Amino acid sequence: MLDKLEMRLRDAAHRAGLPRFWTWWIGELAPLVPAAPRSEIQRRRTRPILEFCHGEAILWTPQLKDGDVTLVQAARIVLSGDSASVAAAGRDAIAALAPYGSSTQSTAPRIVVALAPRQVLRKELVLPAAVEEDLRRTLAYDLDRHTPFRQEQLYLDVAVVGRDLAKRTIRVQWAAALRNVVDAARKQAEDWGAVVVAVVPGPAAMGRQKLNLLPAEGRPRPRLWRRWQVWAPMALVAIVALAAVLVPLAQKREYTVALLGQTEEARVQAEGADALRREFERQQNDYNYVLAKKYSWPGTIQILDDVTRVLPDDTWITQLEMKTTVKGKDIQREVFMRGESANGGRLISLLEDSRLVDQVVLRSPTTKLQPGPGEVFDLGGVLRASTPPVQRAAEANAPSSAPMSATVAPATTPPPATPPPPATPPPGS
Repeated sequence: MLDKLEMRLRDAAHRAGLPRFWTWWIGELAPLVPAAPRSEIQRRRTRPILEFCHGEAILWTPQLKDGDVTLVQAARIVLSGDSASVAAAGRDAIAALAPYGSSTQSTAPRIVVALAPRQVLRKELVLPAAVEEDLRRTLAYDLDRHTPFRQEQLYLDVAVVGRDLAKRTIRVQWAAALRNVVDAARKQAEDWGAVVVAVVPGPAAMGRQKLNLLPAEGRPRPRLWRRWQVWAPMALVAIVALAAVLVPLAQKREYTVALLGQTEEARVQAEGADALRREFERQQNDYNYVLAKKYSWPGTIQILDDVTRVLPDDTWITQLEMKTTVKGKDIQREVFMRGESANGGRLISLLEDSRLVDQVVLRSPTTKLQPGPGEVFDLGGVLRASTPPVQRAAEANAPSSAPMSATVAPATTPPPATPPPPATPPPGS
């Protein structure tokens, strides 16, 4: 079940182009790393190679040369000589590899054994992608088509080196070697004091080998996570990455807490200012209410004065009545006048032109006086609401472009009461 899931995930990654993207991304990032650290890392990752070919063993070690990592021949051991001298030469060569293959001088160096090309059978096959789930067993079952040896006589390994998603095929590298050859080369290296981590087809070359002819049970377990050279830098990188994430968050938190304190202080001040504004508006409305009630309509003395001034000399008022009426939410003050005049109809236009009364009408037809040229009239009208003096002063001081406000602003001191001029009694009263 897990193998099928792994295969599906691998196919999905290849369809999405993740391996190609990773290769391109690493290729773009590699030039950004300084040459010296990059070469040193590559040198440390490359293990020494012990190559067996033509009756001799050549030991290759990675060395920095002109800024690049290359394999340099460290020792050449002839295998056809005396066994004791061969063993001594081999142990001396392996003992000199402590800085390359192990973390301490007391640990056996870990090396790679390379077999001669004539001792290894290699092929490249194109197979259906469906066999990738159990690739080794599939090739072992079909081994007689590729080699004259039986399965129990060989060590083999396979590696997928290419994929064709359109045709759903994979390109596989396949290598096999006789077990006695692999075991002999491994035993020779271990007798010299080395730990063999891989047996690869020769010749020796730089780069990671995908094929390893060692059986799974004979491969040493990787000790990568036991090395402080590995986990210490990784821990340092993790700490730096964690700090890069947490430090800005902590700074933002402190900034947010300080900003919240300022916001709360501003909110309290705003609430205090709003309370003062509401209290000011309440007191202003209370003060303006009295002024509005007092000056919303002309006073009785002013009405008598204006009527006396507007009416002609041939007019006498016998009755002047003022009445307040309520129509819905509107309050009106009506004026009723009765008297005698030479022309009662002309009084309507005179009163409306006086800006004192609106909607002046005759309440009843005029009656001619007998004898005499006059007539009796009965008029009614609606008083015009007057503008409070405080509002008139505010409108006079306001710019002409500003809209007129209907709110009555309170005055610093109440307006002085101007005594009205003495009223002239209407003629005939």
